[in-house]
Amino acid sequence: MQLSKYLIAIAGIGFVAALAVQPAAAQRPEMPLSHAVAAKDVQFKDLGGPQLGTIWGDSGKGAHGSFLRLPAGFVSPVHLHSDDYDAVIVEGTVSNAEAGAKALALGPGSYYVQKGKVTHVTSCLSVTPCLLYVTQRGPFDFITPGA
Repeated sequence: MQLSKYLIAIAGIGFVAALAVQPAAAQRPEMPLSHAVAAKDVQFKDLGGPQLGTIWGDSGKGAHGSFLRLPAGFVSPVHLHSDDYDAVIVEGTVSNAEAGAKALALGPGSYYVQKGKVTHVTSCLSVTPCLLYVTQRGPFDFITPGA
């Protein structure tokens, strides 16, 4: 009897976890079973220093996966985004911290999530450019409070 209650609890947790993942997956545009983009084929858009290279979705309208290039030594102004985004550092050393908080240096392979509508500063601490891979459920925007 105890084992069946345990198995039912595990199944319930798995079901809830699957439901939680569904909205994110539903946001991703239709793609073939496999999708590949060679680094040389990524087309970057200049954002006034940083550059954004979208590889799936539409970063101007909704869900997307994009490479974000930051110039060496780049320090953003305090800003926020409308939606959460997830980031993985591919090259360089990056920091991303809420305004006034202590920044943590993150090297290649490191991950962070930036909550939407929260002010923060993003920096490329490297002497070489930084490259991040970001995913976001909504369009990419850059909002400077009070501007």
